Amino acid sequence: MSTVFVTMVYNDEVFLDIWSRYYAQYTDRKNLHVITHGPQPNAAKIAPGCTFLECPRDPRNPRLDQDRFAFINDYCAGLTKTHDRVIYNDVDEIVVLDPGVGSDLVGYIEAIAPDIGVITPLGLEIIHRPDIENDYDFTRPLFSQRKFVRVNGWYTKPCITNVPVVWGPDGHGSSHPHIHVDENLFVFHLKWFDKTYHVNRHKERLAYRFKDDNGEEVIIGAGSWSWSALTYKIVTNSLLRMSFDKNGKGFDFSAQRERVRNSFVENDRGMHKIDWFVESDMRELPERFVGLI
Repeated sequence: MSTVFVTMVYNDEVFLDIWSRYYAQYTDRKNLHVITHGPQPNAAKIAPGCTFLECPRDPRNPRLDQDRFAFINDYCAGLTKTHDRVIYNDVDEIVVLDPGVGSDLVGYIEAIAPDIGVITPLGLEIIHRPDIENDYDFTRPLFSQRKFVRVNGWYTKPCITNVPVVWGPDGHGSSHPHIHVDENLFVFHLKWFDKTYHVNRHKERLAYRFKDDNGEEVIIGAGSWSWSALTYKIVTNSLLRMSFDKNGKGFDFSAQRERVRNSFVENDRGMHKIDWFVESDMRELPERFVGLI
């Protein structure tokens, strides 16, 4: 038995490199399962030694995102039969153990009581502040260059499991009826780690759009990938106006974790969700995190 990490990629070479190198510190690369959404011939070169499989991808399928996540749900459910824990996140989301508690991510997760079927780390987003931070240097560790984060409930996902569950789209919410928000685990969302990179990445995703047989525009991807160029620019610029620890809480997120627990509810489809709140106040990463990713 072991812990297995799972992700899905589609033209995400930079994040796949970060994802695979980070988790390879804690487990054998064979336990890093990479699902490619359609053929991704470069993926195996970027993450050698990982376990690869392909999920078929038809961009003309109107249920493209729903079908790919159904594939992920089924695959991860099967892995729970043969592994202690299964961890699924998008490739730009990294599960991190607070270094103040320990350095063995897998050991910490496997030590959590098995009757806690699903574990939910707190979601934090790395935010690049180009007004006070340099452009990203791809030869240096990410956490040596970026130090500002904000809480984002969208990435507070029930992503660690030892039982078969059905996750909602992109892993938001699940069929599991209980919540365990761990005090020492985080999911770091890396999307906004460098302004130049993420703006260009969005332009590339816009170029994937096409007209269907009826002349209607087909939008590829959900979330921010569905935004227009103008909306994306507005949101990007809004990141520069966020406050810095206005309440003087430092890296204490006990109130946010409690808010997550208290908001946990079941909807009319039998799925369990939380309050997906997004904060506009940034916190600074403590020194103990530097160089971790």
